[in-house]
Amino acid sequence: MKLSVETTGPCRKALTVEYSAEEIQKEYDDSLAVYARHGTVKGFRAGRAPLEMIRRQYDKQILENLRDHLLARGFRQAMQEHKFEPLAEMDLQQSPLKAGAPFSFSVTLDVEPEFDLPAYRGIAIEAKQVAITEEAVTEAIERFRAESGKYEDLTEDRPVRDGDMAAVDYTATVDGQPMAEISEKAKSLATGRDFFVIANEEYSFLPGFGPQLVGLKVGESKAIPVAFDAQTPIEELRGKTGVFQATVKKIRTRLPRPLDAEFFKSLGVEDEAGLREMFRRELERQAERQEQARRRRALIDALMKDARLDVPESLAQDESNRLVYEMVADNSRRGVPEQAIRDNLAQISDSAKVAARDRLKLRYLLRRIAREEQIQVTEAEVTTLLNAEAARLGHRSVREWLAASKLKEKDVRTSLRQDLLTSKTIDFLLAHAKLSGAGAAEPKKEEAHS
Repeated sequence: MKLSVETTGPCRKALTVEYSAEEIQKEYDDSLAVYARHGTVKGFRAGRAPLEMIRRQYDKQILENLRDHLLARGFRQAMQEHKFEPLAEMDLQQSPLKAGAPFSFSVTLDVEPEFDLPAYRGIAIEAKQVAITEEAVTEAIERFRAESGKYEDLTEDRPVRDGDMAAVDYTATVDGQPMAEISEKAKSLATGRDFFVIANEEYSFLPGFGPQLVGLKVGESKAIPVAFDAQTPIEELRGKTGVFQATVKKIRTRLPRPLDAEFFKSLGVEDEAGLREMFRRELERQAERQEQARRRRALIDALMKDARLDVPESLAQDESNRLVYEMVADNSRRGVPEQAIRDNLAQISDSAKVAARDRLKLRYLLRRIAREEQIQVTEAEVTTLLNAEAARLGHRSVREWLAASKLKEKDVRTSLRQDLLTSKTIDFLLAHAKLSGAGAAEPKKEEAHS
């Protein structure tokens, strides 16, 4: 066998393997001998049929198996001699295979990038100090009181405000046609009587409906347009715009919960001082998480800035396609009209290409650093995370979760193992980073894992 490996581009190699006629004949004869011992021919006991009859009956099968063997053997030897691991195979070309004739094949391979690691110990990061003001504590408490308060009928003469609950009567049309005539399913949405709607986008029963009630007084009416996206459950309404002629019948406003003994008891504190301390601790935890996330992003940005490496083109394309799908799905979930998504598809695709390459670069960088520093993930750690993920998603067991989601445990464990290794490696880099700024004196909370 003669083989050659040529580098044709970043992370790309061309492999050519040639077998002589003598090698092919020997391989064929060896396979034929095995079939002669164990193959069956009608009218003969196993191992008793003439060799020529065995050849005629099993020639195609022998050549198919031999082709697979020759391809695998060529790949294996090329990997051993040239020290690479193929990530993707493209454009496989083969010559005809027959006994007593030479055979060759060529293939294009994407391989892992070869690169020099940038300096990764002592990366400079600004550390901001986590500080919670009394004003922030007060705002958090007031926000919680408002959001957990009860709705009561409005006693003053004023219009609907953001967050109010309004009872409305409405009838809907689509392109001038009553919505009730569009389809049976649309009838349930076509009219409403004393229908309570929260005047806030977050809680609106239809995208954009609630906020458009703001400013209306009891007895006032308004035509409210609502765009139905591709995710609308009623198929006949998808991609259309409905007009809801709505009249406000009643307004209810949410009153903040009083700072009384019942309120304190419900939160497990004795008084207002205890309440403030509880909210201060929670705000500090949130701020600390945000600061740690900011430091991780800063570290990754600094690491990527100094890195010089290419990524396999086939993997970059696959990752880009996956990101485009995720971005389109996310836009649809957020109510972005289907036509708007189509109009911005080129921009979405360009963003996905950049993000895909950055993700792959970071993945290879962290993988190399983990190898250099002998950072490892144990199966026990993967199992713990697997159980935690199943519980987080509301399943009683991993088996139940995998069955419900139609996932394979091997694939999930591989993904979780990669996530853990990434997290551990970033923790290691943070533990060895050079911090500056007001928060630099704080003790580091990340530890190296190995």
